[in-house]
Amino acid sequence: MALPRVLPVPSRGAEAGFLLPLSFGVSLVLLLSALSVQTMALQGSRLAAAELEQRRLDDALASAAEQVAARLSGSHACLLPLASELWESAAGGCAPGLSAAPVLSGQVDAAAWRLVSWTPGVPGAAARPGELRLELSQGKVQRLFALDVAGAAPWPLRVVGLRGIGR
Repeated sequence: MALPRVLPVPSRGAEAGFLLPLSFGVSLVLLLSALSVQTMALQGSRLAAAELEQRRLDDALASAAEQVAARLSGSHACLLPLASELWESAAGGCAPGLSAAPVLSGQVDAAAWRLVSWTPGVPGAAARPGELRLELSQGKVQRLFALDVAGAAPWPLRVVGLRGIGR
C-alpha cells in the first residue's frame, strides 16, 4: 500500500503577515496625532478664555477708575488734596454731611470695587499726578492709575486726566 504523497506548502517567509502590524502602526500614529491636535485646541481655548477674563477685569477696573475720577471732579473734589487715609476723619473743605463712601467703594456691572489708596498729586508748575489704587473682587485684581489734577486755591481742584500705570 502506497502512502499518499504530501505536496509541499510554499513558504511565505518575510512577507507573511506584514499588513496587520503595518496597519496597527499607522492607526497608532494617526490616533496620537489626533490627540495632540485636540490637546493643543483645548489649551488654546483655555488660554483665550483666561485672556478674555483678564481683559474683562481690566475693563471693570478702568470703569471703576472713571467713576472715582468723576466723583472727585464733582461734589467730592474737596477730597483731592487729602490722602485717602484722611477722608473719613477730616472733612477738610467739604460740605457738611458729605460722605466719602461713594468714592471708597462701588459696583461695576457685577463686580464690586474698593479704593485701596489715594495719594494726592501736585497741580501747577511742579505737576505730579495723583496715584489711585483700586481693587476688584475682594483682592482678586488691583491696578494703579494716575489722575492728573488741575486747579489752585481759591478754585477747587479737579481731575483732568486718567491713565493706567500698572498693577
